[in-house]
Amino acid sequence: MKKWVFGCAMALVITSCDNKKFSIQGRVADADGQVLYLESLAVNGTELLDSVELDKDGRFKFKYHAPQYPEFYQLRLDKSIIHLAIDSTETLNLSANAADFANDYELTGSDECVKMRIVAQESAKLKKRIDELSRAMSSNSDRVDDLRKLAIEDLAVYKKKMFDLVLENPASATAYYIVFQEINGDKIFDPYDADDRKLIAAVATGFDSLYPDSPRSKQLKNMTLAAIAAERAAQKEKSEIEASTANFLDMELYDLRGRKKVLSNFVDAGKVVLLSFTAYQADYSPVYNMKLAELYKKYKSKGLEIYQVSLDADEQAWKVAADNLPWICVRDPQSVYSHNAAMYNVKTLPTCFVIDRNDGIVKRIEKVDEIENAVQSRL
Repeated sequence: MKKWVFGCAMALVITSCDNKKFSIQGRVADADGQVLYLESLAVNGTELLDSVELDKDGRFKFKYHAPQYPEFYQLRLDKSIIHLAIDSTETLNLSANAADFANDYELTGSDECVKMRIVAQESAKLKKRIDELSRAMSSNSDRVDDLRKLAIEDLAVYKKKMFDLVLENPASATAYYIVFQEINGDKIFDPYDADDRKLIAAVATGFDSLYPDSPRSKQLKNMTLAAIAAERAAQKEKSEIEASTANFLDMELYDLRGRKKVLSNFVDAGKVVLLSFTAYQADYSPVYNMKLAELYKKYKSKGLEIYQVSLDADEQAWKVAADNLPWICVRDPQSVYSHNAAMYNVKTLPTCFVIDRNDGIVKRIEKVDEIENAVQSRL
């Protein structure tokens, strides 16, 4: 008899767990005949959970199993998306308009979703601003440096706001959401950047503390550890390079025809390499490249090689401008966020460095007239 009672009790517990559900309900105005989708945003991809064809009234209601850990979902109407976070049996109420579904809506029932909406709005503002500055750089070549500086400043302001939000609760769904915000396919917070990794590590620690078995906790931990391991490997490689007196930082970028060009290959071949950071769309570029062409013609047979890194935002413009240049022309797709330029502490363009196999970087040059003497002294 006791066994039977115990079995029934366990069955009730299991049944009650299975019956825990969250609800999303509300109304989408002016959406007659359109389909509203509820989708899960799992670590390994998006999964369709439910859908409903809206009628003239636009009312809908979704119910789904409550997640064990904080999870992310989205409501999708055509290509417009509203992101949601669910961690229990919440009931969310949505009032929206089909014409501007992703922006013109009211949502109640979850403070976390409200915070996520703020993050999404701030990210959208940043993306719009960066896109504007990138277009301006393409059409105002004489202001490339100033515009790049503005982009960096805007990014810094955004990151400060996000850091403050994360510090309120590093284990929140909003904090996780911040980590994975993107602009044009690139993550805003880069785990391989030491400052950005502080934010990511804080969220990873928070999630691991509260939800150690969550797939998202494991994802954050693995991301952080992989970046730390890569940084240590890079530091070790740098130490080895410095120990062998070849004190320069290597880079691998692609030329006009998609071929990988490794800086160290040219240095190791015994060349004196002029590493040049530039922007082909800048006003100085034609005259600057003409002077480099004179030097290259004069000293190539004596062992000079030029490895020129473009920081142009417009890839096509770079390809057109660099097409007939005889030296190594590569482009850093990160443009204003160039990690390579940051490693070399490039503040103005053009800036170049003379590198040789025995002594590594022997001179930093920001004045064109100083290049020939610096190159000549190493040949």
